[in-house]
Amino acid sequence: MTDEIEKTRREVHRDLFDALDRSGYLRYGNIIPADIVRSIIGLEYPELGTKREFDSLSLRELAAIDYVRDNLLKRGMYLSQVVTGYRILTPEENAHQVQRYISTADRKLCRALKLSRNTPPIAGSVQADQTESRIAMKRMGLKRAA
Repeated sequence: MTDEIEKTRREVHRDLFDALDRSGYLRYGNIIPADIVRSIIGLEYPELGTKREFDSLSLRELAAIDYVRDNLLKRGMYLSQVVTGYRILTPEENAHQVQRYISTADRKLCRALKLSRNTPPIAGSVQADQTESRIAMKRMGLKRAA
């Protein structure tokens, strides 16, 4: 049963992507209204409901949009959220998004390095891994990419 539900969700996400593509929404600079997305995936927010209900609906929308976002990355496009829904960044704006990705990755690598350096050794074990070297090499690679 779980496999069937997962397959159905994947199909809904794929159908959303295909419908947006056929409708011409998947072009640089275009805005995709949230109502269109919700309509295609069959999502309707009630006027009144519990936080749990709204959270569940939001997660379903987010999962569908994540599928679209991931497939757009393969086309060199980035989907951002705006007040009315979603917007595909222009190629010029993509450069800024790439820099944000690199900065985020570098910050996370710094945290990993700090944690690695400050973790006490485990009694009776030899700390012979190359974690710090691997992190340093990844950070150097990011700096070259920037």
